This record gives sequence, structure tokens and C-alpha cells, in this order.
Amino acid sequence: MGDPGSEMIESAPPAGPEASEATTDENEDDIQFVSEGPSKCVLEYNYLVCSDNEKPSTCHNDILFPKMPKRQGDFLRFLNVKKVKTDTESSNNKSQCELSKSKEPNFKYVEQPITEENPSCSSKEETDNLLLPDCWNEKQALMFTEQYKWLEIKEGKLGCKDCSAVRHLGSKAEKHVHVSKEWIAYLVTPNGSNKTTRQASLRKKIREHDVSKAHGKIQDLLKESVNDSISNLVHKQNNKNIDATVKVFNTVYSLVKHNRPLSDIEGAIELQEKNGEVNCLNTRYSATRIAEHIAKEMKMKIFKNIIEENAKICIIIDEASTVSKKSTLVIYLQCTVHSAPTPVMLFVALKELVSTTAEYIFNTILSTLNDCGFTDEYLKANLIAFCSDGANTVLGKKSKVATKLLENFPKIIIWNCLNYRLHLSLDDSISEIKQVNHFKLFLDKIYSIYHQSNKNQNKLLETVAKDLEIEIIKIGRVMGPRWAACSLQAATAVWHAYPVLYMHFSNSHSGLAKRLANINFLQDLALMIDILEEFSLLSTALQARSTNIQKAQKLIKRTIRALENLKIGTGKHESQIEGLIKSDKFKDIPFNKNNKFNALPRSMLLENIIEHMHLRLVSDRNHNESIFDYFDLLEPSAWPYEEVTSPWIAGEKKLFHLCEILKYEIDLSDFREFVNNNIKSNNVSIPTTIQKAKKIVNTIAINNAEAERGFNLMNIICTRVRNSLTIDHISDLMTINLLGKELTDWDATPFVKSWSNCNHRLATDTRVRQKSTKTYENQLAIWNLQ
Repeated sequence: MGDPGSEMIESAPPAGPEASEATTDENEDDIQFVSEGPSKCVLEYNYLVCSDNEKPSTCHNDILFPKMPKRQGDFLRFLNVKKVKTDTESSNNKSQCELSKSKEPNFKYVEQPITEENPSCSSKEETDNLLLPDCWNEKQALMFTEQYKWLEIKEGKLGCKDCSAVRHLGSKAEKHVHVSKEWIAYLVTPNGSNKTTRQASLRKKIREHDVSKAHGKIQDLLKESVNDSISNLVHKQNNKNIDATVKVFNTVYSLVKHNRPLSDIEGAIELQEKNGEVNCLNTRYSATRIAEHIAKEMKMKIFKNIIEENAKICIIIDEASTVSKKSTLVIYLQCTVHSAPTPVMLFVALKELVSTTAEYIFNTILSTLNDCGFTDEYLKANLIAFCSDGANTVLGKKSKVATKLLENFPKIIIWNCLNYRLHLSLDDSISEIKQVNHFKLFLDKIYSIYHQSNKNQNKLLETVAKDLEIEIIKIGRVMGPRWAACSLQAATAVWHAYPVLYMHFSNSHSGLAKRLANINFLQDLALMIDILEEFSLLSTALQARSTNIQKAQKLIKRTIRALENLKIGTGKHESQIEGLIKSDKFKDIPFNKNNKFNALPRSMLLENIIEHMHLRLVSDRNHNESIFDYFDLLEPSAWPYEEVTSPWIAGEKKLFHLCEILKYEIDLSDFREFVNNNIKSNNVSIPTTIQKAKKIVNTIAINNAEAERGFNLMNIICTRVRNSLTIDHISDLMTINLLGKELTDWDATPFVKSWSNCNHRLATDTRVRQKSTKTYENQLAIWNLQ
């Protein structure tokens, strides 16, 4: 082991009667400085005794002081230590040391309550099989852990169990006083290139931490926590501070809920300070951190409850660009929970898309869900559907997002947004009929005149009545890349502004005026409005949150029947044409039938629309057998009662496949009871497993309307004035806005406590730089006038 004099000697004690201890090498006994006055110290042996049967040797021989390195010798001279000769180290003494060492128990770590002190014997038992720092032996570790009760060793590193338990000072915090992160996390290691230096390094670190102001405040908190837990004690002492911080959290929450810039907090806090409140969280940077914390805590709590409930989920995504032209992906979840009678739609995150490839989008979806706690195992057991619009990157057949989802999570339902499919059915129909394209181009020409030229719009507004101004502004692109309601709004605006448009075009655009004077165009406009009204009604009904996949099919079939009736008869607007031509509004328009502008082939158009609605909406091209046949097992109104018997064998065969689709086991006895009760009577109770299965079916999203609403909120938050917001910040603000309760129902206290537990500053913390005050000398001068 080398010269015994190279072993560790404890650092100098503070002035006073306290003693300072030191340890020796594993071949020596421990040495202790014993104070005999302010300036007189002697060395004596201090044996570590584990039982009453072990006694130290009393043989003392010639005076012998071990040779020490220069550093330790200088240290002793500084203390005026008198070197006293002790017993000669005999072979008996050496053998006794070896015997004593063999009897010592191994080190074992056992966590103790922080308010109790155990005797030295139990301390030895606690440190059995413990990995020690490389410069310490077992005796040294035992001695220091007994001397400093707060000291613990984990994986060869030192830490403070008291600081680790409390972690923050709470109300006892002061400026420039912080709890050491290294002592909290058990990361304290020795420094130096040799054993002696490393031992001295540890002694210094232990001593400095023991006398540090932060550690002293932790000890004060522990003394007050004898009858209460640390966390509760801190929160009790911080009641006043927490109340002040709650007001700040409420202010930030209100700003986010009202889509106000977080920089407004400076004015709000200034008002609170005027009313007597003291606050240090008064900047937009603090408000941003608070908003991040609230959003994180909300997600953690909500998604944890969903995972614990083992709820079935459906993923809804959509793509869009921010005002700063960044591609983003919005992710929603629709899930079934016991506490809600209908499925719950939850905003998950808004993510920036560095790349719009299917691989990147798929990885973004999966990583985002994993970050929220949804593991791959959970998704395999509970993910039942995926819904998106018809973008080729998402729903394409080869190596697209939907394909990758099916590879990782087999048997999920890939669902194309019904509103998007509805629009595609209309586009497919008009693309096959040339006359419809002419009608569309004419209305687009009107749109371009009044939306791209301020001069034309102003000239028109000078000649038309004020009440028609709104109708002109509503004229947009008809049958463009938007839902049917928008096309209806544009066509209806032309219908209401028809006489005014003719008067304006007769002076500036004679070709357009001739087209408006053609009675065939007026009839075509009426027909298109009647068709678009049916589409708009269906589109609005499909966007309702209460519409499930089975109700959607009924709505689609109802619209198809309405179009079939329109094909046989005349629509509401078509029947008004004859009366309008004779009215005073249209008396100045010389209507005629110009064969150059042919009318729309009415019957062919309606037949094409009905056919494409069947192809796009009713039939399911993703499965060989329509999934609706399986879902109808849960809807008695769709049963073929002439074939239904009890037990219903054909239905039970389909039941097995339905359970695979829903990833939920429906009890066969419940299904037979369900069938038998509905054969006898319509108003019967529904068995439990059938009720759960019906709720799971409702979890399947039929459109991505909620994602569109999310993008609308994103555009409200990220305006041209606030375009410096990052995507992550926008996502946090959307989380609070979409998932948070109303301000009157929201309790900020749990969020403030978690904020405090994360070592963030409370509102009354004084360890901040004072805000500079604005001076208004000119404004103040006028108040000083005599």
C-alpha cells in the first residue's frame, strides 16, 4: 500500500472545541484529533468497534509518528499540532487489526428516514456491498457516513440524502443561495491524479457542503418536518407565495384562452402591482415558460388517464402551412372513455415538417405519440383507425403513410375524410360534362374581376346599393379545392346580385352581360344552387361532432334520394325563375335564348353525381367486404329481420371479425341476449359489452374537420404580427386553448405546485433583476404646472 504516512488526515476544525476526524490506510487504525484547548492537539487512536467483545490494544511503545508528505506536514505545523509518540505497532496489533477488519460487516446501503439517526452498528449494515470511491476504503466510508449523517454513497459517487429529499428551499430561498444539483443527484466525485489529492478533494467538498448556507436551510426544513412530509411542509410554508403565483398563472391562462400575445402580461402584472401585489414573473419570457409548463402538465395528466383506462383510439392528421410558410402536421386523437357518453376528440400536437415524405410524416406521428406515453405495444392493442384527407402522400397505395401504419399496426381501419370524398364526387361529375366547366369558368371570371382589381370593385360599389356590397364580396371560386358550402356561398351571392352585375357588365364587359341575359344561364345557376344546397347540407351534417360512421352512411343515402327526386322534378330555385323574370328587379334585363350558350344537360349531370356518390361514399374500396356489414350487427334497425333467428348463426359468424376490427371481445352470450331482446321488443336494455362495442365504433373518425378547426385556431394565434412564434410554442398555446377548462373552472394551484417542484421561481422570489421603470418627463411636467 505504500508509506502509511500518505493516508488521509481530516481538514482543520473550526475555531472552538469541535473535533476533526481523520482516517488511515486499511493497514492502520483510524486517527482522531482531540482538542485540549485552543492551540493544543494530540493524536490518539480511534478504533471502530462493532461489538462489546472487541477491545482495542492497550500496548503503547516508543513514540513513532509516521512519515507524511509535505502537504500534510505543513498542514499539521499550521495547526501547532504536537506529535506524540503512541504505542509501537507490534505484530499483535497488526494481527488484531486484521482480525478486527475480518469481523467488520460489509457495506450495505439501506435508505433511512431523513429525520431519524441510527446507531453506528446499523450504519455498517446499511453499506453492505456498496461501491465506494476509488480513494476510500470501507473504514473511511463508514467513518464519514457516521460523522456526516446526511452523506450517502451511490455507485462510487457521493450525494446528500437531505438535499435530495427536499431539493429546493421554497420560502427560505435567498438571492445567490442554491441547492447543489451535484449533491442532489449523487454526482460528487474526487478530483486529482493521485490517491492523496483525491482524498483531500473529497474532504474539502464534504466540509464545504456541510457548512454551506443552502445545506443549513435544508436542515432547518428537516427539523420542522418531523410531523409532516417534506413536500407538504414546503407547500404549507409557501402558501402566500403560491397564492401570488396562482394569480400570475391565471393571468397567463386568460391571455392564452383569449388568443392574446403573451407580452400583454407586462401590462397586466403592472396593474396587479399597482393594486398592491408583488410579482417577479412579469415578463413575456416568464409567461412563455408558464404556458409551456401548463401545456405539458395538461397533456401528462390527460394522456396518463387515457392510457390507464386502456381506451381505444383513432388518429386524425392533416397538413397545412403557417403564415411564415412552414409546413406543419396537426395530430388529433379520438378516444372512448368511460366517463363520457360519446367519443372525446383530443388535440395532441402541432409538428413542423422538415420533409413532407411519407417516411418522415410516419416517424413524426409515431414519435409524437410515444412522447405522450403511447408505446408501440399500446398502439398495437388499441389503435383501431386512422383518418386523413385524400393527399397522395398520406393515403397512396405504395409506401405511403397509411401503408406504413398497416405494416406496423395490422387490421386498423384506414378512413378517407368523407367531406373530402364528397367534394371529389362533385369534381368527378363536373369534369365529365363540358358545359359545367363553362359555367365554372364564368363564375371564376367574376371572382377575378372583383377580388383582384380594387378599381373595378370600387367602381361597382359606387353604382350599387350598399346592402349588395356584402354579396359581391362573397363571390368566390366555385367548385374549387374547398368544401361544398363555400361553392354554395359563391353561387348564391351571384344569384342575389344578378341584376346589379348585369348593369355593371353592360357598361364594361359586354360579353359577360350577354351571358347574364341568356335565360339558359339563369336556369343553370338555379340548378347548381339546388345541387350545391344538398351537398352543403350533407357536408355540414358530416362535420358535426356527434356524427358517427353509421349515421354518416344514412345521411349520404338520404342525400342520394334527394338528388334522385330532383332529377324527376324541379328544385326550389328552378321553380322561381319564371317569377323572377317578370319581377321589377329583373325587368331591365332583356332575357333571350342564345343557342351559342347551351344549357347544362340536367339529367346527365344529376345521374353522374349520383353515380360518383355511390362510388366515393357508399362502397368501401379498402376492404373486400364492406365494414358496414359488420357494424350493422350492432344496429338492430339495419338487420334483415326475415333472416334473423335466435340464435342468429350468420350474425355470430360476422361477430368474430367485428371483434378483430374493434380489438375488443364481445361476449357471445351478450350478443345472443341482444338479438333475442330486439326480436321480441325494440325498447330493451343493451348488454354491457354491446354498449362498449358501440362506443368503440363511434371512435372511428369520419372526417378531419377537427383538424381543420385546429388549423383555424393556429392561424388566429400565429398572425403576421406574431409570426416569430415557434411551432412548439404555437402547439403549447393550442393545447391550453383546446384542452383547457374555462378560466372560471380552472384551478391553477396544482400547476403552481408542480412548477415549484421543478425548481422554478415563485412570484414573490426576490432573486431577480429589478425591472427598469419608464420615465415620462414631458408628460409629468404638465402635472407640475402651478
